[in-house]
Amino acid sequence: MAATFASEHTDAGHQFAVFDEGDRDRFIASFGDRAFLLHHRLADNPLFSLPRLAVAAERMIHAGIGNRFSVRDGGYDVAKPYSSEVERPKSLSAFEELRDSALFIKLSNVSAVDRDYDDLCQEVVADTEALLGHTILGGVTMVHLSMFIASPHLVTPYHIDHDANFLCQISGEKDVYLFDPHDRELLPTDEIERFYLGETNAARYREEFQPRGRCFRLVPGMGVHHPPLAPHWVRNGSDISISASIHICARDLDRRAHVHQMNRILRKARLHPRPPEQSQLLDSIKASGLELLGKSHPTSSRDIIYSGVDRLAKGLNQVRSVASRARSWAHLP
Repeated sequence: MAATFASEHTDAGHQFAVFDEGDRDRFIASFGDRAFLLHHRLADNPLFSLPRLAVAAERMIHAGIGNRFSVRDGGYDVAKPYSSEVERPKSLSAFEELRDSALFIKLSNVSAVDRDYDDLCQEVVADTEALLGHTILGGVTMVHLSMFIASPHLVTPYHIDHDANFLCQISGEKDVYLFDPHDRELLPTDEIERFYLGETNAARYREEFQPRGRCFRLVPGMGVHHPPLAPHWVRNGSDISISASIHICARDLDRRAHVHQMNRILRKARLHPRPPEQSQLLDSIKASGLELLGKSHPTSSRDIIYSGVDRLAKGLNQVRSVASRARSWAHLP
């Protein structure tokens, strides 16, 4: 049975807390490693009403980050590539069309443009630290809040995410199927490496492994903790679903991602690199190179994870281009 966590505080400022020390012990043991259910106090927050979310979307457009507000045609197939949904023109009218359409709306990192959401996000981090009994911000590289708003019965296809997150149900219901991120038969190293080289759909759903998943039924006031890289898919209930996701990127996770990236590059060179976490020295060497190439002032988790390998790929392509031209020139009369 899944462990659940709820608040013993009457102070509305606490988003997460625990019933007793036993629950707290399980929270500490599970955070960042295993999925678990939790209670939260976000469901009645007016920040998450459809009109207020439409205001947030409008602010994103005006702030020049309208690309973080997406409207897509939803689907019903768990095995469909996660990034294959058709993008629709951005329109605030989508918030009014949810019930009678098949739409999926995402506000990515809305906390970066709207202070109210950022304040709430920081409250969740503070509660998480209180539960763990130590600070995590020293090792955190990015914390942000994203919103998922979807029409009834839609399926979010099987995929993986880099960060740890709390997925909190605000309105409607959904079933979240989460799988063990440590199961290398279900999630092979090859799929992780391809994911970290930018292949969003690298994690492949295989129906024979479905019994290995755990189903978490989310109703308003309930949430589930997703460990990093935990494969998952979601089926909405019979009403419009509104979910808030608090994402936490940590320095050790980012470095592990860079090790996977470098291992993939080395593998393409027909070498046989060690997996992450087998050698601290080798991991440090691999990760440091990509960190030095990465953006010095990242503004998103994507910048942190991918900017180094993107620059490396661009440099290698330029070298190949110069080499190709040199070979061509060598044959000129």
